[in-house]
Amino acid sequence: MPMPRPARYDFVVGRRSDSNAYQVWRFDPDTPELLHPMPLSDKASFPASHTLVPIGRYLLEYGPAQLSEYSAVFPYRLFEFDPNSPDPLAGKPVQKGLWPRSKFWMYRPDFANPGGAKEGFDTANDLMLVPLGSFLLHLIPTMGRTTYHLWNFDPNPFPHHYSDPLPAPYTPTGSIEGLHANSQLIPLGNYALEWTPGKDGSDYYLWSFDPQGRPPLAMPAVQQGRWTHLTDQSRLIAVGEQVLDWNPGDRSWRLWDVDVRQADPLVGPVRHGVLPASVDTNTTLLAVQPPLPIDDARAQIPGTVDFMRSRIEHVVYLMLENRSFDHVLGWLYEQGETGIRFVGHDKPFDGLKPEMNNLNPRNGNQPVYVQKYMKGDFGQEENLDFLPNDPYHDKSDVMRQFFFDHRDGYAQRRKPDMGGFVWNNGVEEVMWSYTPQQLPVLNGLAAQFAVSDEWFSSMPGATDPNRAFAFTGSAMGTLNNFQNGAEYTYWNLTPRRASIWKTLWANGFTDFKLYHSVEWMNYIHTYHLFLEGQIPTVDANTSTYLADINRFKADALAGKLPAFSLLEPAWIAPVGTTSYHPGADLVPGERALADLYQVLRASPAWEKTLFVVTFDEHGGIYDHAPPPYTVNPWPQDTRDGFHYDLMGVRVPTLLISPWIDAQTVFRSGQETPFDSTSFLSTLLQWAGIPRSRWAMGDRVQQAPSFEAALRRSTPRDDAPETLVTPYDKTFPPEGGVKGPLPIHDLHRLMAPRALQHLLAERMAPAEAAAIAEDLLNECQDAQALSDAIQRLVKAGR
Repeated sequence: MPMPRPARYDFVVGRRSDSNAYQVWRFDPDTPELLHPMPLSDKASFPASHTLVPIGRYLLEYGPAQLSEYSAVFPYRLFEFDPNSPDPLAGKPVQKGLWPRSKFWMYRPDFANPGGAKEGFDTANDLMLVPLGSFLLHLIPTMGRTTYHLWNFDPNPFPHHYSDPLPAPYTPTGSIEGLHANSQLIPLGNYALEWTPGKDGSDYYLWSFDPQGRPPLAMPAVQQGRWTHLTDQSRLIAVGEQVLDWNPGDRSWRLWDVDVRQADPLVGPVRHGVLPASVDTNTTLLAVQPPLPIDDARAQIPGTVDFMRSRIEHVVYLMLENRSFDHVLGWLYEQGETGIRFVGHDKPFDGLKPEMNNLNPRNGNQPVYVQKYMKGDFGQEENLDFLPNDPYHDKSDVMRQFFFDHRDGYAQRRKPDMGGFVWNNGVEEVMWSYTPQQLPVLNGLAAQFAVSDEWFSSMPGATDPNRAFAFTGSAMGTLNNFQNGAEYTYWNLTPRRASIWKTLWANGFTDFKLYHSVEWMNYIHTYHLFLEGQIPTVDANTSTYLADINRFKADALAGKLPAFSLLEPAWIAPVGTTSYHPGADLVPGERALADLYQVLRASPAWEKTLFVVTFDEHGGIYDHAPPPYTVNPWPQDTRDGFHYDLMGVRVPTLLISPWIDAQTVFRSGQETPFDSTSFLSTLLQWAGIPRSRWAMGDRVQQAPSFEAALRRSTPRDDAPETLVTPYDKTFPPEGGVKGPLPIHDLHRLMAPRALQHLLAERMAPAEAAAIAEDLLNECQDAQALSDAIQRLVKAGR
């Protein structure tokens, strides 16, 4: 039986310049008639003089400048578009008010150009706002200059709170070099298509929109050229991920696909025809995309997005740290693959084999074979912690781990040989690994539910750039960690690319919460780096959107989880880190993961929950699977010769839900495997947000999603309610800690950084580092070290 095709849910509004009447059509390119009229009330109207801009899931209406008591103002209204309403443009306002003219024309930046200043700033009242992702670009075209301001978009959802949806500029004002006079901008996700129609053709430029760029439409253009088939008689709009052109004179239309990688981004036409007779030279068309409804037919088919949307109401996302797939899950199916359910393709499970090795140049290139820690034994004689240090995993180190035989392998686009882990780290322990008996929680959940053996970290590099990929779709132009010192402290004060939360927020999805275990240098790490400063309403109501991990457990047991929960582990703590980070015992991480699972399993919302467990990157530890080359997340993203077009080392990723069969191994089934942007792609589809409104970069736009793993027609009732947890020398079977926790290498790594940050305003970094070294030598255990640091901070010394 063929799978039903997803229905389009696009609409076109036709407004008239000679009256307040308007029409609405459903847009369906798969039917003979492109536009299908929607029934409207005879009283449906909309002021012809007002501007209408689609942004996120909303429409922003603003009128021409009006004189108030003191100055000119623009009336505005933000509302949702309901295509089934008899008057869809009369929706109840989410926000409304008056914008003073000075909000947008606050000062004249072009005093050296008096003609332009007079034209653009002294006499102009035409407000030009271009929607780009979850931002609005204000343009002031003047003689010889195009001034811009990028505005943050914040549709405040709180009732009876008519705040400004454009609360503040996101970037300082400036000039955009590339835009041309009399041109038009067509938003296309994280691109903007500029075209300047002329009598004999049209010049076009495809710009990359980057909200952290200055200007946000960065030079050079991604593509540019000339169309002879589009003239000043043509009109152009984007409809979803396609472009529609039409001629108001004869009503002829053509529909084009869009491929930003082609020299001419308009591919086709794929269809053509004639518009309804009511469309004429007085008609302007505007495309609107409401949230996607669940398709009832597809919702009955396991493995589809609509099936997932109809069954899952809560997505819980836990990102752990710095372990490769082979290191912790490589022996998962060592005893055979009987009963494995493959999704995507049915190649054998790609785990470890005893013959896998790296050569050791320090020992005459003798092979160092993979091996099981303690030969796989399980007991109380040792600790689940064998790495003598935190292995190297900055970008330059990972490239050496990838390319042992060819130092310039990346420049030559060679396939990584994965032979440089021992060479780069100088220790053979990076080839060691844990068995399912030693890590029974992670391996047990992988066997009881779904695990991917084709999920890679997003780039060769450390924690922060990979977490940036996981939450924003790119490394934001960084190569290595930015979690320390002044860079970390002031990170949120510089405009950054939209996070997943900002994208959700702009599209009306506000039911989320970040649950944290500990603060990282006085900040909630994920919030500070990837959300703070992006949504003013969230910043003003942090108690609604931020909570500690104990609140998560209470919310889960009470059946009160938000739709989307992000969980942060304990990065470092006196009683043990729960992030799985090297340099610390793994028992606390295993026990914490078991606790989270058991809480969700006991939740009344268990049958409506999907728990996603993944790792940010490999931590410098061996994995045998070579990562693939991929697409650059942003066209201008290049740093030190790296184009962000090579994935990082493979990492563990588990999907846990009663809608998933035991022993599921899921793959994308496509040329592009999974990485952390696959979570973003899946979440956005699950939230019903049309792909054309994502604007989170090309990696997210093209990432495969994993809804196919949820392929049970009924929920399981045999999922374990409790899990067996490990124990070792420090953490005995009865629980707790046997004696004070020793100072691990992770403490030695982080104590100087913590003191340098916490005491930055009181002493030089070198002095703080020296104090940290003294404390590490003097303190007998982790708790004593933590207490000493807290006393120093309180004393200001």
